[in-house]
Amino acid sequence: MEESLRLFMVPVVGAVALVVAGCAAEKAPSVRGTAAPSVAAEVVPAAGQTASSADVTRIVRTGIERVRSASSLHMVKTAESDQGSPTVMDLRMVAGKGSRTSVREGDRAIEEIVIGADLFSRDGYGPWERYAVDPEHPSMSSGEVAAIPTFAQSLYEQAAHPEALAIVEPVKIDGVRCFGVQSGTLIAYFTPGDGGYLRRWTQRTPITHLTTDITELDKPIDLKPPTVR
Repeated sequence: MEESLRLFMVPVVGAVALVVAGCAAEKAPSVRGTAAPSVAAEVVPAAGQTASSADVTRIVRTGIERVRSASSLHMVKTAESDQGSPTVMDLRMVAGKGSRTSVREGDRAIEEIVIGADLFSRDGYGPWERYAVDPEHPSMSSGEVAAIPTFAQSLYEQAAHPEALAIVEPVKIDGVRCFGVQSGTLIAYFTPGDGGYLRRWTQRTPITHLTTDITELDKPIDLKPPTVR
């Protein structure tokens, strides 16, 4: 079980890799600087209604850019399968500074804190140990929000031709009605309004159901280093 937790966190050098595991096969370039116009709340269609192509493009592109431009975020990813307990990753990241991450499966857990070039890690409630962040992964040590999530570049590009995206039934997430689109096995949901953002995405594989929620953006996050033994 401990090995499966560590595989979920590979590479064990920061939070970006944790977020994108299972969502994309390779990292796509950032689209920072190409933000689309904001979308008003009234463009989110009610159940049974449709959105125009222009509305879909704005919702998807604005929602992705909103996440990529955030100063901080809180994200929870759950991987469920027919065998064993679900694996839950809880990530809090501050752009350009670092991240706090925990991954839990049943009664086992692994925690990491990345602050600049320092990596603090511990198993369960054991003592913290300090390491140097792998220099081959500088964006992870800096907490680069622009790289999250990697699949979003493909979705962003598809939004230029929204007929390639299927509109799905809206869902309520924490009481907020969210607009959804589907591309293959991926379904992405977006909150409404001028500040609308990519709120949730789900993806099914033959053995796993992945759900990722972005629950907060631009909220204060404590990145104090822990006491090392």
